Amino acid sequence: MSTYFSLLFLILLLCQPRASLAGFITGPDELTRQGVNFTWSDVRSKTLRIVVEYFGDNGTPQQVSLGSGFLISSDGLFVTAYHVMKFCLVDVKTTSGLASSVDCSKSNDRIRYRAYSGERPFDIEVVSHLRETDSTSGKDAHTPDEIIKQRDFIIARLRGTSDRLFPHWQLRDYEQSVIDTSAARADFQLIPLRPPKQVFIAGYPKDRDLIISEGFLNLTEKQRRGYFAANYDVYSRRYLESYGLGSETRWGMSVQNHMSGGPVVDSSGHLVGIVVNGNDQTAGVLSIENVLSTFFSRSGKADDRPAVLLSPTQTPLYLRY
Repeated sequence: MSTYFSLLFLILLLCQPRASLAGFITGPDELTRQGVNFTWSDVRSKTLRIVVEYFGDNGTPQQVSLGSGFLISSDGLFVTAYHVMKFCLVDVKTTSGLASSVDCSKSNDRIRYRAYSGERPFDIEVVSHLRETDSTSGKDAHTPDEIIKQRDFIIARLRGTSDRLFPHWQLRDYEQSVIDTSAARADFQLIPLRPPKQVFIAGYPKDRDLIISEGFLNLTEKQRRGYFAANYDVYSRRYLESYGLGSETRWGMSVQNHMSGGPVVDSSGHLVGIVVNGNDQTAGVLSIENVLSTFFSRSGKADDRPAVLLSPTQTPLYLRY
């Protein structure tokens, strides 16, 4: 499959939403039937709803949903999309901040960002971000090529959390050479992901409670910077059967507005990536290795404590400075 035709096909999919090809999981029983190694309660406790709060003209507090996020450490570190937090980062959009602090909840008297873990709201502090140019190029819509070349994600922390430990998604250990952050904008050719990977995307769509989209990632590129779940069959029948998949397998995943920034996990509950783009039949996902290699290191300062742990090796990762 040539770069031109694969990208052209994805551009058409992302720009022309149609009837959804994959349904949503909306309750515990439906999720249990999928045979996954996590529960509905697990998803709700590890997945965040990001909102902005402000006071209306009559002084009544108002709230607008912006997107989703997901916890990666017991002390409240989480990942979400840069574009979800872009208004908070507007004053620092020309710089990168590593192991820094941007208060998104108290720096403005009129509005503040909050993250809901279940029913409980928390203030937000962004601790690591790239420049807007590297994250989203300041655009609201992106081609598939731009999705993978940009790093539309940030690391933040829930504030006021000293009284509790948070359940969080597991991070699987990986080879350091998988992602080359020095060549983040390198050209690529989309290739079939072999084998296709079943994943679950969780998030809080606009004006809705938690939902989960289920399907298969089926396209990637050699450095695994990102993936797509696209309505495009790239496998032979014999190949699918060798992995226990039928030729009737449905391709494409549905992502609704404000699910951006949500976790993409496999059936074991390990993180695969962050969803940053999509519509009724295609999901654009940036790999979790991309996020970790950008903002974390396997070595830290003498007095640093690990920010996250990789499983099953219990390898510590430290925030980059």
